[in-house]
Amino acid sequence: ILRARMASGFAEIQSAARLVRPLLVSLLLACGPPHRGVDAEPTLEPSPCAQGALFDDWLSEPEAFLRTDQPKGLQGLHVACLWRDSSDILQLEAFKDAVRAPMGPERTAMEEPPEQGANWPAFRTSLSKALGFIKQTNTWQHQELKQPFGVFARQGRRLNSFGAALEAQLIFVVVGGQWFWPPVREGFVRRLPASGMELETLSVQPVVYQVRGFLKDSECEELVRLGEGRMESSPVTLMDKDKGKAAKEFRTSSQARLDRAESGTLRDIDARVGGLTGVPKIHNEEVQLLRYERTQYYSAHLDNWDPSYYSDAAWFEHGHNNRFITVFWYLTTVDKGGETIFPRAYGLPQPQDMYGCEQGLKVKPVKGSVIFWYSLHPNGNTDPNGLHGACPVEEGHKFSANYWVWNKPRVPNPGVDFAERYVADEEVEEEEEADVAGRRMFSSLEEGAGSASMMALAAVAAVAAAAVNLWLQRGSEPSEVEEVQEVAKPQGISSKRGKKKS
Repeated sequence: ILRARMASGFAEIQSAARLVRPLLVSLLLACGPPHRGVDAEPTLEPSPCAQGALFDDWLSEPEAFLRTDQPKGLQGLHVACLWRDSSDILQLEAFKDAVRAPMGPERTAMEEPPEQGANWPAFRTSLSKALGFIKQTNTWQHQELKQPFGVFARQGRRLNSFGAALEAQLIFVVVGGQWFWPPVREGFVRRLPASGMELETLSVQPVVYQVRGFLKDSECEELVRLGEGRMESSPVTLMDKDKGKAAKEFRTSSQARLDRAESGTLRDIDARVGGLTGVPKIHNEEVQLLRYERTQYYSAHLDNWDPSYYSDAAWFEHGHNNRFITVFWYLTTVDKGGETIFPRAYGLPQPQDMYGCEQGLKVKPVKGSVIFWYSLHPNGNTDPNGLHGACPVEEGHKFSANYWVWNKPRVPNPGVDFAERYVADEEVEEEEEADVAGRRMFSSLEEGAGSASMMALAAVAAVAAAAVNLWLQRGSEPSEVEEVQEVAKPQGISSKRGKKKS
């Protein structure tokens, strides 16, 4: 019993010391060195992410965002570095909205999550406070249906434990909950290590990528054959203001729906799309094969449903269960015309003519290549820059396909906490098992923990008082002042917990 109480008391001392240390450091730095003639601000060493140039391939300059009617940056995508400094204090350095700020990144001493138990929820709460965001980002109804924010490592690996986030070091916080590739700038090419695919940024507003050679010629030809004899006029979902109008006023193509169960080729491509977007393939809608003959077109439109324009919004959860990404396949090369156009690209205003193809980003159909773009901002709001259309085919014909990726799984009633189930990282699972074992161990030591807690707080208070007293007595010595300032320096670059100083 005595050993159990001593172990519990020691754990309480560790926990209380971890809470007091950042406050003590802040107090000493705020008061400044006594009896010293020259005030000197503590200098902070670069974060390990800055030292390793880890930010470089993920941030945009403000000038990359050409629009003057929207904020500069990717709304709701924050790129951050998480590490422990040489004094074992948890630090966060962040570039909000994935854009380089003129004053540099924001740095925060993070609240320490508990040693055992619910450290992931506690860390998430601390993270949202440090980055200054909340769940609600729009006026859509039923905010309880919006999924929680997601935390990712590089290349879109979802994280679901504090230990995994600390080990990853460079983390991405996406308020809308799903992985979002930062475009960096027009012309930037990102190579995906797992597949060798290259994402070429065609536009930053909207975020549009091109992937050359995504489909083989044989795959394109098989998809066209699958649609033969099944084509019918393409429908549209009408906004409230357009109710009663014929679909052909907006769209004159024909289409066929293809289920991935029909073809091994489709199943292969389905998995490939998941690797391309970083979103699990359970989010993918069935394929919509399209055929455009000469003069056929599709006027400018959005692929997602914004509840502001639809009174019957319950079926897409009032905007919270929506099309997130469009992966558009080109199955043939078109001789002339047939481009995909984004009329709001390059900072251009909302077009008056939704049928025009004179200005904006125009992508020529080339067999085997795909483009993909985001209909939602990273925070889950509609991105009006995703407005796009299909220019009329002037010569030849055009076969293409829509492959929509939703921000929630394509299952009935997916809820909001589904994302955590997709994590397949074995180390994360092992860490969770260790947390469970730790909770069981500490539950057996609960008896007598109250007195141990009081002992721990008293001990920490005594140590803190002695430290301050010693510092005040010797404060005129420059070496001591410099040592106190060093406490705030992030000297270590290891993500592992360092040794504590006595």
